[in-house]
Amino acid sequence: MTSKEINIIGGGCAALSLARLNNLLPKYKFNIFMKDQHQTIKDHYWGFWKFNENQEAYDNCSHTWNNWAIITNKSKNVLNSKKHPYCVIKRHKWLDFCLSKFQNKNVRVFNKKISEINNELSDGNCKINGKYIFDSRPPKIPSNILLQHFEGYVVNSKDEVFDEKTVVLMDFRCDQSRGLHFIYLLPFSKNTALVESTIFSKHVEPKDFYAKEILKYLKKYYNLKNFSKSNHEKGIIPMHNFSLKSKDRHNIGTRGGAVRPSSGYAFTFIQKQVLQITDQLILGRKINTNIHNKVDLFLDKIFIQVIARYPQIAPTIFSNLAKSINGDEMARFMSGNCNFKTKCKVIFSMPKLPFIKSFFKIMNK
Repeated sequence: MTSKEINIIGGGCAALSLARLNNLLPKYKFNIFMKDQHQTIKDHYWGFWKFNENQEAYDNCSHTWNNWAIITNKSKNVLNSKKHPYCVIKRHKWLDFCLSKFQNKNVRVFNKKISEINNELSDGNCKINGKYIFDSRPPKIPSNILLQHFEGYVVNSKDEVFDEKTVVLMDFRCDQSRGLHFIYLLPFSKNTALVESTIFSKHVEPKDFYAKEILKYLKKYYNLKNFSKSNHEKGIIPMHNFSLKSKDRHNIGTRGGAVRPSSGYAFTFIQKQVLQITDQLILGRKINTNIHNKVDLFLDKIFIQVIARYPQIAPTIFSNLAKSINGDEMARFMSGNCNFKTKCKVIFSMPKLPFIKSFFKIMNK
């Protein structure tokens, strides 16, 4: 059988995660157009819970934890899972791992920027043709939608103040006047942790806001005043179901709907998406990049509506969630792997009136 070509646009997580699976598709030639994206973008951490679809990332991750906490002014809930630990991997380490899988003559990498004119992709000289084109370029973020925006850095202290066994997934003991706001803390050791100030709102805050919130938090809850900073991180994630449709090509990653709208988590869903595509190519089936089921997307839509309208109840929402399910169930729920029973537990843990109002508002649109 003659080889077929697969053209992949981009050099980020989705593009290289798909291309790394070239050994499973020996009948195809891979052409990757990425313009050194994997090296020019600043390094940062990607978080996920361990499942079969991200086993290779787990094998290469930098840290894992079996415990994670959700904290409010009224409660602290610590969940745990031995089967599905929370993990982080550095961006460059994962992309370098993917690049290490380009070991056969079927993979060609082109250091070319791709442009789009009249819905056609070109490298400046030639049009990108072929039956299989997978486009992972970042999409344009629509205006007036809910965003997850964050800034933070790695804290290095002489004092042993961090609980290295427990991730602080969300700590709501911070300024709630600008939207849903929490501190995310990954303890790499008793002396070192990544600390981020994260907000869900429609407007990004000035840079000094996040830094001041982190300083106040570390001083108040860790009595930490003197420390050094490194590995600054920041980002903006649209809490919106993109899933763009394009003629003659398939969108993957953020532009292909991989990001979970309600949480901003993407890494595991990207791995699901590229594995699904690979299976479809092996079996000769029509390509379908959808990896979130319709029920989850509808529930996410209601959740986003609630958070946008009633951000002040966010601590209660997540505190109730942590009380209603165990660590394994939460890992499966956040990773899109939970069953109907767990979905029901989550739904019944939510404050009823705001969700009912949001449900009817969505249904009446």
